Amino acid sequence: MKQQAGKAAALLAWVSCVTMLGALPLRAGTAAPQENEEDGVTVPQGHKEAYEAAKEQMKEAPQEKHSSGSWYLAGAAGMEWSWFDRGSIGNTPYSGNLNEAFIGGLIGGYYWHDPDKWGNLSFSVDAVGLYDGSTINSQVGSAGSSSGATFGDLVLGGTIGYRIAKSYEPFVGFYGGGQISQVSGTRGTHGDVWSFVFGPALGIRYFIPNSHWFVGMVGVFAFEGDLNGYNQNLGGKTLNVSGSSYLYEPIVMMTIGYAF
Repeated sequence: MKQQAGKAAALLAWVSCVTMLGALPLRAGTAAPQENEEDGVTVPQGHKEAYEAAKEQMKEAPQEKHSSGSWYLAGAAGMEWSWFDRGSIGNTPYSGNLNEAFIGGLIGGYYWHDPDKWGNLSFSVDAVGLYDGSTINSQVGSAGSSSGATFGDLVLGGTIGYRIAKSYEPFVGFYGGGQISQVSGTRGTHGDVWSFVFGPALGIRYFIPNSHWFVGMVGVFAFEGDLNGYNQNLGGKTLNVSGSSYLYEPIVMMTIGYAF
């Protein structure tokens, strides 16, 4: 009996040793993944190839570009009241005003808005080309009581705006540049005259959500100077701006534009 008990104990000891030896590789295999790191990231054994492939895909993925501004182009159309109030253009008797007239053209430039840099502020640099025509319902010397005037403006300027509720933006600005004008009467044209024009602007823009489009309204109070040299074609007289006065015209326009 003692011999059998001793054999049984020896058998149990042998089985225990074999079991422990078999468990060691399993523990080593379990700990192994914790010892493999790639770029500071623990990578389980056998997943290294997948990790490398994911890294390559991340390198090839397009990076998001951040821009503070964009080019834009807008159409403008509205009304203007040329030579309003003291709009005298002659050295002969003339005290009338031009009628209101349609005005239209294009506005283009570059627009900046970056909340990370400037908060709600925005800025723009603009080039404006406009055309308008009107009718003078007053006597210009002896040239007739019904005369016409057309104007072409090309001006540069800029604005400063303040974005409200992500979409609305009131702004102020200033524009200045050149103008070519022509006055004609019932007895012929008085010729073309180059002059200058400038004035402050006030308006508001609305940026349509999730799109590149915007709409707006702008008012400009334009001053026109050096409108001298119209040839009256009657008696050798020349039509000039009376004295040193500026001619001026309030302008109101609607705009619709696209930012690229």
